[in-house]
Formats: sequence, structure tokens, C-alpha cells
Amino acid sequence: MLDVPVVLFAFNRPDYLDRVCASLLRQRGAALDPRRVFLLQDGAVSPRSGLRYAEDSQVEASIAAFRRHFPRGHVAAAPHNLGIAANIRRGEVLAFEALGADLAYFFEDDLELGPDYLRMMGELRALSERDARIGYFAAYGDHHIAPTGPYVWLVRMQHNWGFGLKRDAWRRLCEFLVPYDRILDGADYAYRDHLAIFRWMETLPVSRPFSSQDTAKTLGCDALGIARVMTEVCFARYIGEKGSSFDEGVFREMGFEGAGWREGPEHHLAEGVEGAVSRIMAESLAMQTEHRQKRLARLLQEKGAVWMDRNRPATPEDVAFLFRMLLDRVPESEVGTGLVGRPLHEARTALLTSREFRGRNPVPLGD
Repeated sequence: MLDVPVVLFAFNRPDYLDRVCASLLRQRGAALDPRRVFLLQDGAVSPRSGLRYAEDSQVEASIAAFRRHFPRGHVAAAPHNLGIAANIRRGEVLAFEALGADLAYFFEDDLELGPDYLRMMGELRALSERDARIGYFAAYGDHHIAPTGPYVWLVRMQHNWGFGLKRDAWRRLCEFLVPYDRILDGADYAYRDHLAIFRWMETLPVSRPFSSQDTAKTLGCDALGIARVMTEVCFARYIGEKGSSFDEGVFREMGFEGAGWREGPEHHLAEGVEGAVSRIMAESLAMQTEHRQKRLARLLQEKGAVWMDRNRPATPEDVAFLFRMLLDRVPESEVGTGLVGRPLHEARTALLTSREFRGRNPVPLGD
């Protein structure tokens, strides 16, 4: 019986979740304890912006799908939309603080597992117990290589899909991610401040050209010396053809269409596989370090030409522009002086929430 919590993250794709739950129950060589399976269901409407990101019926169908497969499992449904980063964060807090687990398995609703997935995760878990550097591990494999096995080697873990995470590594990452989380708290995750995130990377020895929560955690692992490993053989398949990060075209372009998994009791980690951990760590660190040294400055220059710095002090010209666009007039000097010098986003919010603006615009901005 698997003795670690299994945490599922879901939002608005009940059909995908149904397949993932079914695949968890088809495992061979590793039995789930249904009382230790948890659904972290995100809500539909953001309390910050009022934007609706899903239909209530999708959320309800997602919970229903989970309960069909795991009637003794636990549902932690958010009352409103948190966004993927905050929903995952609360799942980690549940596993490592509320439940006090040393290790937990985390699955999103778009990775369908082959029947040997949890068995291979057990072998990876044993490896991680022998090598304290390993913080993340997964068995979904590299579908571009698609080796056949049965001897299974290790490669660098790419995406945070269907992974095991150790509490000690998580605690170290939490401290590292404080500045990143502070940036995320300023907006809905879908509209996070990308420019601020890349500027945060300027303070690090590593960087990547992405701003996602997966990216931030990967950078933390590289900076802190935490290994992220996975099997090269595929024991699962990615099914997220539709979602926040993928569409049908990207799904096909990245080679996920028609991808499959290997199965059979003959598959095992190869002897001596632990020797690959140091190489994987070194290669990952070198790649992110090179990006930081050679590419981040140019990336910031390019992004800075597109994105405004929402935290820079508002100039008199900024304030005058906001008044003309939002209130159809120029500011009186004393009003303008009150906003000049404040962070640009605060100046904008002050006008958007002002009585004058609301009086001119009785129709809500969002839908």
C-alpha cells in the first residue's frame, strides 16, 4: 500500500481528470490508499479581478469525476479562482505541513499514467532515499527519445508532471521563492508581471526565458543544488491538448499526439543509474547559468520594449495620459501631484476605482 499522499490538481477539464483518476486505479505493483488521495480543485472566479476563468458546471463536473473514482478520497475545493501557482502551493502545504509527509506525489489533470507508473516511482523513491540531492523525480519519460527499456536510465526532469517531491527540498524552495511569490500575489496568475519576474532573475545566478511557476522552481533547484530527475523511458503520456499552456497546434508540434507508454514488469532502473545524478545536475546548472550570463540582458531589453514596468514611479506625463484616457480630461494640478511618484499601477488603480470614473462607466469592465 502506497504510504505517501497523492495530490491531484484540477480546474476546468473534467474529462481529462476522469482519465487520470482511472489510470491511477489501474496501477500494477503499487496499490493506492484511497484515504490518502486528495483533489485540490480550483475555483471559477478570481476574487481579485472578478474575472471568470471557468464555468461552475466544469468545476462541479471535475469534483464529480474525482468522487466517482475515489469516493473515500478528500476534496479541497477553493471557493474562488486561485490560479495554478497558488493552487499547487496549497497542495504542497497540505501534504508537508497539514499531513506532515516527508514525501508526496503530485499530479495535474493532464498526465495519463501507464500501469507501471507508480511502481517505477517507487524505484525512483528508493533512489532518492539513497541520494539526498534528489528532490524531484518523475517517470513520464522523454517522448522525443522514446527508448524501449527494459533497463531504465535517468535524464533531467523537464516539466513538473506526475512528480514526487521531498519535504526537505520543498522547504528550501519555499524560502528561495519568496520574491517570486510576492510578484504573483500582485495579479491573477494568467496576468502575472512577467517583466518583474525576469528582473528577479537578474538577482540570481541562473535564469530561463519563461516566467511560469514551474520555471521558478526549476531555477531554485539549480541554484540550491537540488536534483530533478526522471526516467528516460515513458511510463505515462501527456494528454493536455487543450489548456492554459497548450492548444491543438502546440500539442502536435511538440510531438505529444500519438505518444504512448511502455509497460511490463521487466522494466526497472538500470544498475549504476545513480551515477547519472551528478551529470544531470551539472548539465542543468550549466544551461541555466549560460542563459543568465549571455541571454537574460537581451531578453530584458526586448521585453522592456513591450511591457511597462508597473512599479516604476508615475511621471506627470503618465498621470496626464491616464486622466485623458479614463476621465476624458486633463488633471487639475493638485490631483496630478497626488499621483505623480506613486507606482504606475497604483496611479491607474486610483483612477479606475475613483467615483468619477465609476460615475462615467456604469457598465462593468469585465464579463
